[in-house]
Amino acid sequence: MSRSRALGLVALALALGVYVALHARIGTDITHFMPDRNRSEFVALSTRLADSSFTRTMVLSVEAADPEDAVAVARSLADRLREHPEIAWVRAGVEDDRLRDLFDLYFPRRYALLSAEPERELPEWLSERALRERARTLRRRLASPASTLLEELASSDPIGGFERVLERLRSGEPRLISQGGQFVTVDGRFAIVLAATHSSAFASAPQARLLSFIDEAFVDISDRLGVEAVLEMSGSNRFSVSVERRMKRDVYLIGAVSFLGVAGLFFAFVGSLRGFLVVAVPPLAGILVATASGLALFGKLDGLTMAFGASLMGIAIDYSNHLLIHQGLAPPGTAPAATARRLRASLVLGAATTVASLGGMAVTAFPAFREMSFFATVGVLSALAVSLGVVPALLPFVPRLPARAPRAAAALAGLSGALGRVPRALVFAPLAVGLLGLVVLPSIDWLDDMSGLASLDPELLAEDARVRERVGAPEGGDFVVGLAEGPEAAVALNDHIDLRLQELVAVGQLDRIRSLHTLLWSEQLQRQNLAWVRADTGLEARVERAFVQEGFRPGAFEPFRETLAAPPPAPLALADLEASPLGDMLAPFVFPLGDRVAVVTYLEGLRSADAARRVLDGLPGVHLLDQKTFFSDVYREYREMTLRQLLIGGFLVLALLALRYRAWRPTLAAFLPSALVAALLLEGFALTGVRVNLLHVMSLVMVMGMGVDFGIFLVDSASVRRDLGATMLSLLMSCLTTAFVFGALALSDQPALRSIGVTAGAGILLSYALAPVTLAALGVGPRRES
Repeated sequence: MSRSRALGLVALALALGVYVALHARIGTDITHFMPDRNRSEFVALSTRLADSSFTRTMVLSVEAADPEDAVAVARSLADRLREHPEIAWVRAGVEDDRLRDLFDLYFPRRYALLSAEPERELPEWLSERALRERARTLRRRLASPASTLLEELASSDPIGGFERVLERLRSGEPRLISQGGQFVTVDGRFAIVLAATHSSAFASAPQARLLSFIDEAFVDISDRLGVEAVLEMSGSNRFSVSVERRMKRDVYLIGAVSFLGVAGLFFAFVGSLRGFLVVAVPPLAGILVATASGLALFGKLDGLTMAFGASLMGIAIDYSNHLLIHQGLAPPGTAPAATARRLRASLVLGAATTVASLGGMAVTAFPAFREMSFFATVGVLSALAVSLGVVPALLPFVPRLPARAPRAAAALAGLSGALGRVPRALVFAPLAVGLLGLVVLPSIDWLDDMSGLASLDPELLAEDARVRERVGAPEGGDFVVGLAEGPEAAVALNDHIDLRLQELVAVGQLDRIRSLHTLLWSEQLQRQNLAWVRADTGLEARVERAFVQEGFRPGAFEPFRETLAAPPPAPLALADLEASPLGDMLAPFVFPLGDRVAVVTYLEGLRSADAARRVLDGLPGVHLLDQKTFFSDVYREYREMTLRQLLIGGFLVLALLALRYRAWRPTLAAFLPSALVAALLLEGFALTGVRVNLLHVMSLVMVMGMGVDFGIFLVDSASVRRDLGATMLSLLMSCLTTAFVFGALALSDQPALRSIGVTAGAGILLSYALAPVTLAALGVGPRRES
């Protein structure tokens, strides 16, 4: 290799390293494991809900020995949060400005928002008996010392229209009370602050900075006030940050274990540090190029992709290792370039089949799997290019292999030859085990609930549950979704949804509803309410008579008569509410979805999904959405599709091998190890009761691609005993290094990484064991010494 070319490659590597260092971003976005937004409205809607204002909202709970101290700390903490650029809003109590906004928007329209069923309810509510009961209630409340505001409103609203509006608004809020303008829990023990972030809860970098700021601010405030307080929080962002930190720790652990394991094996068989460094160049270059390319294309890489990349060394090192061992065992005077040319066809075919197996993930609807496929494909191809283009120029700097290397190669070649003398019935035992899988495979326990992809911190889970319990906030999961052609149609549809769901609340099948209905009704329903009130010509007289009979001064409700006589305000429209200071309250409940508008109702304490579907039956565009069940169905369909692709891919690889070898024996010898590994692994999972998930299946695709590499290398070396021994030795090193790498993945506390590690680690060991067995069984063995 020329000096200028070497310098150019070093400069390119440095440039890529600088780019990665400056742009490295690791994400843990759960939506990354959801299908594309454009796949269906349900998927797009679920993706939106997973990153809604609810998931961006935090609840901060402050406890102290003296509740007044807790209030003081919470109030100061809320003030600090308002100054942080990441915070979208903070609510720590009942604010005067917000009360004024509520009054200005809803009080003039109070009689348009009286009843969700005006034809059924208003005749009873506005009867003389009901009005006298209302008068008695109002008289008792006016006797309270805190009745100043009520007294001002009563003359204009004796029938309590505005009070009904406020009651509905409170029903959609957390169960809190106000103490000195500060939210506290109903028992008064905990002061509460609600806050929402601009960034997604799964944008771990800004969320980590915010959480650090909160912790520091809380400590500073507590010290300044001299208060011993306890801060607990609830929020999706805390889990996102925790998972990323644990992912990074796993990446470092996997990288370290892989490096040490691979280095130890190389010292055992190669006997020099330089040999290990030369062989490590292609996989490191592959990881570097794949990381830089992934960041350039996707903007960031998922934590699982980075962990997968750390394990890539065990796969990509096969090519350079194959070159090193064959060159070390070649006759003296053999040029490394000649060895590379001799092995090029095998290496290219092996890489092609590996890329084909990994590339299957690229056609999925799941962004995370497409990202992993891209990363692996770029990494493997880059490692192959460096192995063929750079490694031969570095091999002259590697010392000769120690004497134990050729002895090991000769022993392995002898073992392969001995297998040919074993009775065929014994040699084909793995095939019999594979056939047994036809009986065992139907009993596999498939796990399609991918919510267990990440292992969550149990202490965080317990703290989150405690805080939610204090404020009465549900965990969520059950939604009713309505889709309509426009804003007003969506609001009208939401009216019908709420009316149907109230039937479940009435019979105890549903605890609570949170929806747009607490904020807004359709213009048609508002006009119906106004029409009923204004059509009741005797209403003014009944109100006067009922209230005078209960002790009110005659003529005290003249403002009420003037209200009925004046032209009513225009109905409150969705656009009016969006443009008002209260527009931020709409975000969880209504949003555009393609060319339609979606309205979402959050269900708390749903007892029976079937009962909910029954009451909603007949409403067009309305669906009960249980995200967990929905995505389990999605992942099940994808897992089934992947298994079908596995069979199709197997036939394609078989056809490719047939074109390469043009004879059935070497074709089957190269293909059968990977096929048998797939059968044996699935059979083993079934017999041991392992619940098989999508990542097991994805790893199986990868293992089959690697198993074909083993078969190809052995078949291409089978005619010469010396070459066969060198290949057996290089594959043994590749097998053990890959097992080290994926064994390290199995050490992770993340179930996703463990699934990959167990499948790939066991699969690669089986591939190595089965490759020489099938080679001997099919009579493809060494025919000459050199």
